[in-house]
Amino acid sequence: MSKNKSKVMLGIGILLVLLGGYAFFLDPIIGGVGFLCGIWTMFLAIKALRGKPLFKNSTEEEDEKR
Repeated sequence: MSKNKSKVMLGIGILLVLLGGYAFFLDPIIGGVGFLCGIWTMFLAIKALRGKPLFKNSTEEEDEKR
């Protein structure tokens, strides 16, 4: 993932956290889900900005076992 896409993803994650926090006071279930999605999106964006792969490939796991 490119740096620009990661920055956009980080911005979306921040917006989700802020809007989820606001929505939590209106409807706790929807707000909580939005907040958690925002945290997860920010985690993946920071991981991508550092240059690490977002998910491990199953072939890499199989090669490590051998």
